[in-house]
Amino acid sequence: MSAQTRARELAAFVDSHFANRGLVPETVIAESWYRSINQHHLDPDLRHVDNILSAGEIRQHQAQHEAYLAIASQGVSGLARRVVDAGFAVLLSDAEGITLDARLPADQQRYTRSGLIVGARWDESIAGTNGIGTALASQQALTIHRQEHFLAANARLSCSVSPIFDAHNQLLGCLNATCLYNDGPKQAQHLTLQLVTLYARLIENTHFRQRYRDRLTLALKPRDEFTDLAAEQLLALDEGGRVIGANRAAFLALDGNLLGLRIDQLLPADIDQLLDLTRGGAQGTQLRSHHRLQLLDVGLRVPGGYRQPAAVRPSAPGSGHPGLAQLAGNDVHLQHGVRRLRKVLDKDIAILLSGETGTGKEAFARALHQASQRHGKPFVALNCAAIPESLIESELFGYRAGSFTGANRKGMKGKLEQANGGTLFLDEIGDMPTHLQTRLLRVLAERELVPLGAETPVALDVQVISATHQDLQAMIAAKRFREDLYYRLCGLRMHLPALRERSDRRELIEQLLAGLSSGLRLSDEARDCLLKHAWPGNVRQLLNALRQAVALAENAVIELADLPEDLQERATLSKPTALEQQVEDVEARHLLEVLRRERWNMSAAAQAAGVSRSTLYRKMKRYGIVQPNQLG
Repeated sequence: MSAQTRARELAAFVDSHFANRGLVPETVIAESWYRSINQHHLDPDLRHVDNILSAGEIRQHQAQHEAYLAIASQGVSGLARRVVDAGFAVLLSDAEGITLDARLPADQQRYTRSGLIVGARWDESIAGTNGIGTALASQQALTIHRQEHFLAANARLSCSVSPIFDAHNQLLGCLNATCLYNDGPKQAQHLTLQLVTLYARLIENTHFRQRYRDRLTLALKPRDEFTDLAAEQLLALDEGGRVIGANRAAFLALDGNLLGLRIDQLLPADIDQLLDLTRGGAQGTQLRSHHRLQLLDVGLRVPGGYRQPAAVRPSAPGSGHPGLAQLAGNDVHLQHGVRRLRKVLDKDIAILLSGETGTGKEAFARALHQASQRHGKPFVALNCAAIPESLIESELFGYRAGSFTGANRKGMKGKLEQANGGTLFLDEIGDMPTHLQTRLLRVLAERELVPLGAETPVALDVQVISATHQDLQAMIAAKRFREDLYYRLCGLRMHLPALRERSDRRELIEQLLAGLSSGLRLSDEARDCLLKHAWPGNVRQLLNALRQAVALAENAVIELADLPEDLQERATLSKPTALEQQVEDVEARHLLEVLRRERWNMSAAAQAAGVSRSTLYRKMKRYGIVQPNQLG
């Protein structure tokens, strides 16, 4: 459908559905009504909508969004203090339109009867045009006033809503202020909408600062004493000066596609120069923007413990070591695990990481080391499965000169001694031979090491982090792993979920792609393939797939054909066969003929087709059959 045809159709729709209400809706509201009728097949006269989750579903949903709720609570409370006494309910929703938090005026029952409670679902497909659902669908701040709501049951509401975005420009949810029985004009809600938008931006900035608290961050704003603080542009950088995250204001001000860009592509200074200009982050500076002819105030925040390399140079894409917050991403379980890990850092507690191969156990171990007070000391890794059994003992414990025939003339420090003062990472600990388990246990218990051929022990001070993909408890039961060593290594255990189990797969894919190449994007078909793949090799396999795709991509777009062949084959297998497609085409034509014959009377068409009305609507949606605008 051409843009002109679409505009004419929408204008006719507006005339027919809003004229008798005396309304001239904004385009975003008219488009929402159009979706509510022609896409979601809703009835505006519907008086009751079953849109409330059960108590158990609410608890589960809030637990899944624990981190988001914690970050947003201060903004929700701040807005509530300013508007609740004036008769407004304040609601916080997730990206699906489900309310997670609610602050209500004193006469709460009036508001709860209108669905202004925790656990209500306000997605457009359920409630039609409404503040939360339409703000999410349009991704813009707006007010839906009284009869602009699609359902007549919501016509007494006036809702001012602003969407909330994360540091990769993806929706987190909405902030909403709603009043009841407001007989005033819509324009009277303008200040309310500004206030809601202000607090939504503050929630976004809090989310950004929390996520990147251990990374270099930039704050940019025009050199203007009247600049709104909520419009401050925030950028997070890796040590090579590449953008790894930004707040919504930065995405809007700097043309959207930021992730993976070097800071010197946005400002006339690289990371070295910024550190020099701001004296290591202690103060701000002024620079003229590349993108706009204006002078910017630039503040660089350097986290505690950050050590600037002698000569920082942009690193090769993907070569840097990510921090704990970056590894956790937006996955609730990982974020919870990272919070627990931070609490035990530097407290002489051994850590055991479990998870499938490729889930990032060594990356987490390195991030733990960097976040600890030992970050300036060695990080030493030993893969117990990659070294022949006959060599593990010398690799781990070392030996002195002349200990045995064929030994190195100068002797060799083992991994334990090399890691002294720092961190020892024992990967695939389940593959360590039993007799060496006994010796390792003794060393860890006594905190001293006697290398082969040495006469005096070496005092040890190491943080031990172990990792395994095996079930150590089952190995203990089978007498293949020492139970006392297990409890020595497992002061705190963290399980890393498989990639297919992570709730932030989409964001993780975009983040890894941005780290590999700036300016490349995924086609819808390629992204869908990546999201649906089972990823038996987890993040490691995903990273390899993206590296191949980046190398093969043309015209700045990664297509399905650029992905590894096994991914393409699985994507092809998931598509309907030619026979299945033929059957679907025949059914679609038959349904269309029935609908036309019955003049788009849904009840009559469903009866003629031998299906229920709900099945008819579902099949229409599946085949893209849309009822024509009879007045158009």
